[in-house]
Amino acid sequence: MVSKQDSKSKQSTSKAEEQKGNQTEVSAKTVIADKDDSTNTQELESLLKKLDGDLTTIDPDAALSTIDEWHSTLNKSKEPELKELASGLKELKQLLKGGKATGHEIGEVLSHIGDQTADIASDADKGLKTSLQKLGKQLSKAGQAMGKAEDKEAAEQIESLSETLDGDLTKIDTDTAVGSIDHWYGLLNKSDTESLKAIASGLKELKQILKRKNAKASDIAEALTKIGEQTTEAASEAHRGLKGPIQKFGKLLSKTGKSLE
Repeated sequence: MVSKQDSKSKQSTSKAEEQKGNQTEVSAKTVIADKDDSTNTQELESLLKKLDGDLTTIDPDAALSTIDEWHSTLNKSKEPELKELASGLKELKQLLKGGKATGHEIGEVLSHIGDQTADIASDADKGLKTSLQKLGKQLSKAGQAMGKAEDKEAAEQIESLSETLDGDLTKIDTDTAVGSIDHWYGLLNKSDTESLKAIASGLKELKQILKRKNAKASDIAEALTKIGEQTTEAASEAHRGLKGPIQKFGKLLSKTGKSLE
């Protein structure tokens, strides 16, 4: 038979062990939290170094893996801001995997994620605040840089085409011309903008005319003039860095078409 004193002693011992267990659990959680902060800081610093360099050298598979990792971590959160950031990362991944997104489209998502990250940094722990603020700025900067780089490349290609059209057209190789048409058709036909899709249709028509054995100069002239007018109109919707070169190219196409009539 167990005495009342023994029963009280056992209850006391049980409570003491429970309290000790709780203390151990809290201590363990604290250690894990500290470790996670340290790991997160290191990962953020690694991201900062990559974003501060040449983005074209970043391995696509490594980039997608990093996005997956951060999306998985953030998507578990109950905080609306972190959930929204996770959604932005998911959208970025879809654009990168699709392979059809323009630099501007990817850049806009990156800039948006950067702004979100900078906002979240204000409520972050002291150990992560500075790194998150830097990451937000770097993401926004990288997004803007991608759009500018794409504009610069496109502007250079347009300038090259303009120089070709401004020269002796009889020296233009048909296969080279068709190759250029294919390149621009592929870019413009993916657009959601109706004016650009219309130009793509015009380019397709021009290609069919050029591939004819007995192509008439008047047919080529009509197609070029039409594309030139469409291009000039589309320039008004272009990004600032492309507006001037596209307008110039449109006028030159129309001029070339009329000269062939």
